[in-house]
Amino acid sequence: MLVDIDKLREVLDLSVEIISDEELTAVGVSIDEALLPLLKPDEDHETHENCREAALGMAVQVWQSRHAPGGQMVGADLNIVQTPHLLGAGLVARFTGLLTPCMPYGGAVIA
Repeated sequence: MLVDIDKLREVLDLSVEIISDEELTAVGVSIDEALLPLLKPDEDHETHENCREAALGMAVQVWQSRHAPGGQMVGADLNIVQTPHLLGAGLVARFTGLLTPCMPYGGAVIA
């Protein structure tokens, strides 16, 4: 799995007593299912730091969409970030810079 569950727990500041590993693993699995088909099939992406960092960022956004009030991200200053299409095509697009070395054709869209 691309998402390190312990790192995700640390980033989200969640304790084991509140959120189980199974709930965080479900987020990691959903990221793998969305991300791995977009990456080069002949490489081990779990060893690429860029892929793992992108997966972690995506996992944070998926977690916040599932659990934040209204599915919106809330900043440290308690301002709500309006993100109506947080889990749409823009989710991967926000991390394309990190993922480009691992994507076929360097992330270019081939029609």
